Amino acid sequence: MNGTEQQTERKTISFVLLFFVLTAACITFAALCFFQTESEIFVKHATLFTVLACVFLCALCALSIVFLIKKKETLAKTMISVYVFLLFCLLVWFILLKTGFFEIIRDAGSLQSYIESAGVWMPLFYILLQYLQVVVLPIPSLVSTVAGVALFGPFYTALYSLLGIMLGSLTAFLIGRKLGNKAVAWMVGEDSLQKWQKKLKGKDNFILTLMFLLPLFPDDILCFISGLSSMSFLYFIIMVFLCRVLAIATTCYSINFIPFDTWWGLCIWGALFIAVITAFILIYKNLDKIQAAFAKRFKKKK
Repeated sequence: MNGTEQQTERKTISFVLLFFVLTAACITFAALCFFQTESEIFVKHATLFTVLACVFLCALCALSIVFLIKKKETLAKTMISVYVFLLFCLLVWFILLKTGFFEIIRDAGSLQSYIESAGVWMPLFYILLQYLQVVVLPIPSLVSTVAGVALFGPFYTALYSLLGIMLGSLTAFLIGRKLGNKAVAWMVGEDSLQKWQKKLKGKDNFILTLMFLLPLFPDDILCFISGLSSMSFLYFIIMVFLCRVLAIATTCYSINFIPFDTWWGLCIWGALFIAVITAFILIYKNLDKIQAAFAKRFKKKK
């Protein structure tokens, strides 16, 4: 066995050990989370969920080892990224359970009481909460907005939310740009990443901007995805600022005018939701024509 083969064998063994460690860690934290979650379905079926998690993670481990044996390095590295993401989510879930944060964010009233406990620091605390909401905390934006409007009124809630969410959006973009690109390049190769980025250049800006404008899509996740795109930092700042201002102001002021606890309010929200879906489908189907029209309209005259 020559030196290259020995190095390959050692690398394979290291990957296999890593998969075993990651599988064991995910199973451990999954069990801890399932047995400590106070939700009724988890209380009744915690053992069942733990067994299913074990089966799923063991199958994931076996599949990862198959990729290694078949020398599909890109897929094997992708599986490592999947494991790391799962472990991160489980760790965040476990921390939130231990701190009792899920009880706080279950409704707007609980969150409002929690923010009020900060006293004179309420505005700064709310800004921090909105920042963390984008980067890591699974807080529904509607819950935090309703709590904010009750505490500060629509204008100051919009202002504080914009500060926190903009800072969080920029952080998410930079994480996607710095860490995301390195992770994808590590999995598929630097040349492959650059090739696909060149193919998508021009289209990704338009599509992502459209997705930010429409409330149907998860804006927080899109910030990370934007970091992976060919979008420039300056374009992202301007685009996300305009989109966030529109979305935040609309949400803060519409809560007072379109309630969720009346039949006509629910009808209006339902109609708006359907309109958003319809608009996206129409725009997506005619994307090439729209891009051509924009290019023709804004093309500089020589």
